[in-house]
Amino acid sequence: MTDKHETLREAADRLNSARRAFGLGEDGLRLLRRSREAFINSLRNTGLTYAQAQVKYDNCLDEQQQLHQQAIHELQYAERLHRQLLAELEQTA
Repeated sequence: MTDKHETLREAADRLNSARRAFGLGEDGLRLLRRSREAFINSLRNTGLTYAQAQVKYDNCLDEQQQLHQQAIHELQYAERLHRQLLAELEQTA
């Protein structure tokens, strides 16, 4: 019985970690989108043209969206695992 409780605790920890990562990703994407012009202008100050800076911004945004998608998948997996372990524990109780 202790092993199942320990496994459930680990799943809950994983779920909490996934929720934090998801939240940070949401905040990061929101800030990145909000600061688009400042980001591009900052890159232009390094000597890039507007078009080059825009491409760099778009690439950065794409990369962050991909990372956030991975965080979403991890969150969904952690939720399923936690639900499954809870159901198994309830059945044995």
